[in-house]
Amino acid sequence: MLVITLICNLGMSTSVLVDKMAAYTKEKGIETDVEARAFQRVEDRIHRTDILLIGPQVRYLAKKFQTEHGGEIPVIQTMDMSDYAMQKADKIFDQAYAAYQAKEN
Repeated sequence: MLVITLICNLGMSTSVLVDKMAAYTKEKGIETDVEARAFQRVEDRIHRTDILLIGPQVRYLAKKFQTEHGGEIPVIQTMDMSDYAMQKADKIFDQAYAAYQAKEN
């Protein structure tokens, strides 16, 4: 199972995106566990995350997460502001999943 964690400021603004992403991955036949968290409440999930997607409103945290967890999380990406605003779960997932597959091969 692919574990995807989306982080934002409070963990609420990404809830619709999480639902769309879960539905999209299910359509594609990819078993996922997708969850949104506030960046302050991610520690209990971070060690089993395969793809960490950082909301544009907290993109300044990307370097911190890369430094602290880059060795254990295969993909850490900041979501594109436009894709995030338009809730383009398919585009966000496809980009991250391509990076994940590249690292796994």
